[in-house]
Amino acid sequence: MPLRDYQKDCLRTIRAHYRAGIRRQLVCLPTGTGKTVIFAEFPRFFGMKNRMLVLAHREELLTQARDKIRRAEPSLSVEIEQAGRRAGADSDVVVASVPTLGRQGSRRLARLDPREFYLIVVDEAHHATAATYRRVFEHFGLLKNGSPRLLVGFTATPKRGDGQGLDAVFQEITYARSLPDMIEAGFLAPLAAYRVETDVDLSRVRTRMGDFVAGQLSKAVNIDERNELIVRVYTERLRKRRTLCFCVDVAHAHSLAARFRRAGIASKAVTGEMPREDRASALEGFREGRFQVLTNCMVLTEGYDEPAVSGILLARPTKSSLLYAQMIGRGTRLHPGKKNVVIVDIVDVTRDNKLVCLPTLFGLPDNFDLEGHTTREVEKALKWVEENRPWVRTDLAASLRDLRYRCRRIDLFDLRVPEEIADVSEYAWIEIGRGCCRLNLGRGERVMVAPTILGEWEVVLERADGETTVASAADRRRAVRSADAFVEANRKEAVPLVLSRSRWRRQPPSARQLDILRRLRLHLPRGLTKGQASHLIGMLPPPGPTRSPRS
Repeated sequence: MPLRDYQKDCLRTIRAHYRAGIRRQLVCLPTGTGKTVIFAEFPRFFGMKNRMLVLAHREELLTQARDKIRRAEPSLSVEIEQAGRRAGADSDVVVASVPTLGRQGSRRLARLDPREFYLIVVDEAHHATAATYRRVFEHFGLLKNGSPRLLVGFTATPKRGDGQGLDAVFQEITYARSLPDMIEAGFLAPLAAYRVETDVDLSRVRTRMGDFVAGQLSKAVNIDERNELIVRVYTERLRKRRTLCFCVDVAHAHSLAARFRRAGIASKAVTGEMPREDRASALEGFREGRFQVLTNCMVLTEGYDEPAVSGILLARPTKSSLLYAQMIGRGTRLHPGKKNVVIVDIVDVTRDNKLVCLPTLFGLPDNFDLEGHTTREVEKALKWVEENRPWVRTDLAASLRDLRYRCRRIDLFDLRVPEEIADVSEYAWIEIGRGCCRLNLGRGERVMVAPTILGEWEVVLERADGETTVASAADRRRAVRSADAFVEANRKEAVPLVLSRSRWRRQPPSARQLDILRRLRLHLPRGLTKGQASHLIGMLPPPGPTRSPRS
């Protein structure tokens, strides 16, 4: 199968970084974009003379990797090392189970001579900081500076649920494409979504390793009323769509499958405790259309590829963006006749816990209801508002209907500095939606603080001739402090202009300000101040080339 342009670009980028001395690389690509296809090309692309090792932690991933490498290069001997299966000493590529190789004192690992291996690949690399992986890395000397071997990890997200950084293993993210990028380019199915709220209270469910404790969560959500709601929502929103329903645990998966069957919907629960033959039979029945819904718990989140899936029911609430991305990624693959995949977020009541939902991944307000629209449709609407109605707070909109209402109702005096940063900065920052904020420096310059696709924050200096990243930080408050420090060190003349307490802000607007605002055909209320006019003008798109969103 011919490689896509971004897959070729990824291969070239890996090679260039290797030549530049980056031996431990991380590649971040969304589920369904062919990560396995890329590393299946490694032997041919790198002209491999030594052996290659592929590490994965689940049987499905091992089988997929073996089959795709064999298709990419039929002349190679590709064998699996796992449990009762052993790779021969003469095999060109060893696809190995990390639990098999990485356990303490593993003789299987000792059989693999590090001198024979040049390329080591880690599939689902967000697991790579675990002790089992590190034992394998240490055996091959991968964590030592100056190692000639190339280690490449592939993952859909560089974030781990426990907050542990992958930089403990990998030197650099050398190639990354976001989910919105891949959908926009037509390589993944568009995502449409609905938000369904329940009365179930999760406030007393404890958190461990960045997500809810499964046992407590199951007791809270595996109740008749909520399960009936889920079946009703499927009937109303997803009927006739091949649907995966993600559950909390085995009991939850079986309860929901039974509830679907009682409603006349062909359904099957798939769990890790099932015999291998039974699970294979259930997946085959789903693929052939004999089952419309598969309920599962942590079984189909990784390594399951069924392009016909066009519905995702998230009956399991989660705080983990990694887990959420894995679940919805099961429906993003392209398939003949598939126009989009519909995601249904079942949203329970929380006070101290912030749930991850589809809007979270796209930089939309957490409580935004797409109401069946695709993320692309919402993105276009928000972009239009930001360019044509820049004074509207898009980050406060709860749906497209709400956004249209806000476009009609304009409050020119709601121009306060965002509360989250008001106590860390004396400057007149402007909220411009999606978490971004901007500071107008005058003379055609602005500083913007914006989130990146990797969950960090950048400080960007905007000018008519382009933009420059001048700082980065882990969160928005730190980024604002860095931006303030940049202004004070490099744009001292702008400090009096940007101070929020400056006297000039209370003066009447200048003739030039009024001219700019009137050209926007705004009705200007009595009492408009120079500061408010400056604030409104600062919301306008920057001069020069149009920016691409970072989030």
